[in-house]
Amino acid sequence: MAGRRCIRPPNPRRRLTRSREDPPYRAWLEVDLAALSRNARRMARHVAPARFVPMVKADAYGLGAIEVARALDPLGPYAFGVATPPEGAELRRGGIERRIIVFAPSAAAEIPQLLEARLESAALSLASFGKLEAGARAATARIPVHLEIDTGMGRAGLPAADAATWAPEVASVLSRGGVTLASVYTHFHSAGADPAATSLQLTRLREAASVLMEAGVEIPFLHAANSDAAMGDPQYHLGLVRPGIYLYGGRRGAGAAGAPADPESVARVRARVLEVRDLAPGSTVSYGATYTTKRAERLATLGIGYADGLPWRLSNRGQALIGGVRVPIRGGVCMDVTSVDVSGAPGVEAADVATLLGRDGGEEVALADFAKAAGTIEYEVLTAIGRRLPRHYVGGPGAAADGSR
Repeated sequence: MAGRRCIRPPNPRRRLTRSREDPPYRAWLEVDLAALSRNARRMARHVAPARFVPMVKADAYGLGAIEVARALDPLGPYAFGVATPPEGAELRRGGIERRIIVFAPSAAAEIPQLLEARLESAALSLASFGKLEAGARAATARIPVHLEIDTGMGRAGLPAADAATWAPEVASVLSRGGVTLASVYTHFHSAGADPAATSLQLTRLREAASVLMEAGVEIPFLHAANSDAAMGDPQYHLGLVRPGIYLYGGRRGAGAAGAPADPESVARVRARVLEVRDLAPGSTVSYGATYTTKRAERLATLGIGYADGLPWRLSNRGQALIGGVRVPIRGGVCMDVTSVDVSGAPGVEAADVATLLGRDGGEEVALADFAKAAGTIEYEVLTAIGRRLPRHYVGGPGAAADGSR
């Protein structure tokens, strides 16, 4: 009968892809802290003598900011980079004592949190620079500030071309005592894709910094490099670099000659097989019946869906690994479950483990390939992984057998 259901209970004598380290969840995000640390060491060696500032904003790109920062702290980063004061305050509560830089604009109401958590702040305009200074001075405190220069990104920062106009104003604000200048920096808009534009942005940064110094302002550090720029020409390293996606296993093949080796995979998204069923030819699968079996097929239902961060766009185009065998997604990705065709992976049973992102045996669903199939970028893939998935930490100090939160 078309669509006949055949549920196969688990066989306790075998688990195709289950190990003693697998946590008891329907789905989870596994984070390899040892691989993370090795990626960071490669980057730190490559950019030396420049210091590195690991970007742990957005909960360390979804991998867990406190755990990631704790794993990287022994490597001696200059600071950690976050986007908002609450992110920085969370690191402080997690025991991180190193410098923390807030790179997104802070509202006036967030200045007390900056001070309480001993955070450093970016200033993206003369107005924000003055606001930070006034707020700190009112609290009889002082905030280290990192001044952003707009060299072509177009979204924020003091315009490099107008440095002669704003440099004296910056010097005046510094003289009032509420802020100190910790660095001057810019954002590259196409590092790794447009060398000419990146070189031009660097020139603009240097020229603006020269004007600022002529106004009597001392600049402790210049910085501009994200992961792509850090893996490129050493001229972009300056005093600090701000790697993000490279640390977490992204941007493979993006480095220039002499760049560090491609990063190791850090994240694995895994889900259990909830049940296995046999479908006759002509059976439809999932909402909208967007897939119809052309032959007898065996489908496994995985305990993961778009509410967990598995993109809906992977419907009928994504894949998973079970026992090192690639199995295609069939039908639409649902909110809580997803079906895969295991006809070519004999022996799959309920409670086996599928890998949606990362390595399983000799095969891998690489971050870049996952992003391409989903029609997005590596950054979004990681940051979109839902909080419903427990984070399971392996390979690092403090990563317990469960190691999850």
